[in-house]
Amino acid sequence: MTMMRTTTQPPRLAGPPRGPAAPLTGAGTTGGLTPKELLGIVRRRKWLILSIWSACMAVAVVATLLWWLYLPSYTAAALLEVEPPESVLAQARAAMYPKDVIERHKRNMASLVKQFRVLDSALKDRRVIRTKWYSKHLKKNILRELDEAIDVSTVPETSFIRLSMTGWHKAELPDIVNAVAESFVRHVGRRQREEVSQDIEKLQRQKDSLSGRLKQITTDLGAARGGSDVAAMEKRHNVVSLELQMLTRQVSEAQIALSQAEAAWKAHQKALNEGTLASSPEVQRALEMNPQYRGLMLRMAELKTRLHNVERRFGPQHRVYKDVQSMIESLEQQLAERKKEIVKNAIDSVTQLRLLELESARAQVADLMQRRNEARRKAQDLERTLARIENLQKEAELLSESLRKINARLLELQTGIRGPAAAAGGGRPGEELVAGGSVTLRYPAELPRDISWPRWSINMPVGVLLGLLLGFGVAFLLEFTDTSIRNPSDIVRRMDLPLLGVVPHGDDLEEEVEDFRRVVLLAPRSPAAEAFRQIRTNLLYSGPVQQRRSMLVTSPGPEDGRTTVVLNLAVAVAQAGHRVLVVDANFRQPAIADLFPGTHEAGLSSALVGQANWRDVVSSTEVPNLDVIAAGPLPPNPAELLGSDIMRQLVSEMAGEYDQVIFDGSPAMVVADACVLATQVDAVVLVVRAHQNSIGIAQRTAEQLRRVGAHVLGVVLQAVRTTAGGYLRKNYQAFYEYHQRALP
Repeated sequence: MTMMRTTTQPPRLAGPPRGPAAPLTGAGTTGGLTPKELLGIVRRRKWLILSIWSACMAVAVVATLLWWLYLPSYTAAALLEVEPPESVLAQARAAMYPKDVIERHKRNMASLVKQFRVLDSALKDRRVIRTKWYSKHLKKNILRELDEAIDVSTVPETSFIRLSMTGWHKAELPDIVNAVAESFVRHVGRRQREEVSQDIEKLQRQKDSLSGRLKQITTDLGAARGGSDVAAMEKRHNVVSLELQMLTRQVSEAQIALSQAEAAWKAHQKALNEGTLASSPEVQRALEMNPQYRGLMLRMAELKTRLHNVERRFGPQHRVYKDVQSMIESLEQQLAERKKEIVKNAIDSVTQLRLLELESARAQVADLMQRRNEARRKAQDLERTLARIENLQKEAELLSESLRKINARLLELQTGIRGPAAAAGGGRPGEELVAGGSVTLRYPAELPRDISWPRWSINMPVGVLLGLLLGFGVAFLLEFTDTSIRNPSDIVRRMDLPLLGVVPHGDDLEEEVEDFRRVVLLAPRSPAAEAFRQIRTNLLYSGPVQQRRSMLVTSPGPEDGRTTVVLNLAVAVAQAGHRVLVVDANFRQPAIADLFPGTHEAGLSSALVGQANWRDVVSSTEVPNLDVIAAGPLPPNPAELLGSDIMRQLVSEMAGEYDQVIFDGSPAMVVADACVLATQVDAVVLVVRAHQNSIGIAQRTAEQLRRVGAHVLGVVLQAVRTTAGGYLRKNYQAFYEYHQRALP
């Protein structure tokens, strides 16, 4: 059905059918209104908007006409010509956008018009005192009244400042405007003369200070030079710099030699401590160069040769052999003693040599570093002296240039930059010098001829705009302050649940339905019946059969249409060929027994307390595949019965024998029965009545069901009203046109 396109989104599971409650993530999509929704608000409130707009237009026309006839306003204006001073012109020539500089100066001058002195002087003018405006505002704060009455603005692309005043007495306006303009011209003239005098005094003080400083700099330059010229000092600085470079290089070489001497000394000390110095080349060379040691070595060689010959000739036991051997042992002892003495002397000699080399290297490094530091100090002194001389010379040049500019400025201020006539106090009448420039009352205010206010070209558009703004403002204010659920978009945007379907209000149908709770039977070709069939389709495809076989229908409060949804939905499901059982679980206000007079007196409560089997209290109806169970006698403890294990067993048995079991529950926000029963069934359908339930109560109901672990399939919006030109009204028209069209 075309009118049900708001439910094209597939239904989502709100959570597992049993288990912990899913956390409530929010109130759904709460983004801004779409253009379509804004247009819908305008359509619903269009008569209110048109009424407010018409009233504002009528008020604007009548008020403007009365204003024009009985209290018109006139405007008198004067033009002051501002000639920028030379300093501003010079700044404009140097700027990237010279017009901006000129305009800024003109705005600065315009801001001075409403100064206290200017307005106070104008109020003392005889022309102003004689006016009715002066008499009327005399007892008030007349200075503030004049400030508010005078309007000052700059005329773009010109050198003019416009002074204007709007009022009812047009003959007085030119006198007041001209008095203010002339007062301003006199004021800026006096201010310029005062500023010039202050500038001359300030420049003279600066000149004296700069002259004293220049004299001190000249004295400091003479002292810094010390009788020498700068060229000689620079030449001496170059010589010292070269000497410093040479000494720096020599220091580096001496430090390398010192490092080598220190390394040699450390190696010598290490060898001495380890006892390996005796095998050093220096010691071995000392042994080789000692004549006595060499003589003993030669004698030892001869004795060893002789011993060898004696041994070969006489044998080792011969007396001669033993004598020679004794001589060799004696000679070996002499060699050892001599070698020890020579080695000790050689080691001492080498130690003295290494120590002497180390001390010599250290002395050389210290001497060179002292000479280098002295040369560096001389170079730094010369550099500082030359830098000081250079800075003093630059400062002297800057001071001389500043003194030249100050003298030129003093001459300019003292002689008058505007020429002989201005310097003598002459010039055009009404013109005064202003910071080197002039302000002239070029065009005095004259008697106004035309009415300035009201203006139809302004008042009527303002009335139109004000009426539209007020109309739309009131419409949207009423719309936004209304928190009730009015249309499907409220559910889609604000609820975190899918919209299963929209049921129209019975008064919007063309069919006369005797009992809307049975509209699917009484008016099967109506939009309402089609809406319930659409809800049936959405439920059948909302998830696996096991997660929706037993279903509770509840709502936030009473009179929301729960029973209407239960019965019509049950009939629609039964007509689709499914076996359906409707159970009245509302022990507070049962309704199934009244709708089906032939039902058993015993009901669900009887089965829960063990007085009857639930199968025995099932009643058939005129609708094929549809059976019902009444509530039975009202128990004193409904919540305890609905939350019992017996109830859980009954639900399981019913779901095992029927394709769909639908429980008509009590309102969830009024009593706890619905929330208790929601934990026993597979799924819950929430019914919300348009224009009766608010967004807040619907959100709290969904949150309460989720907290107990209920599996909420979605929302059915009940009793939705159509509006003229609205979306539902167009769909109803298309529905009836489609069904009235003759079949081929």
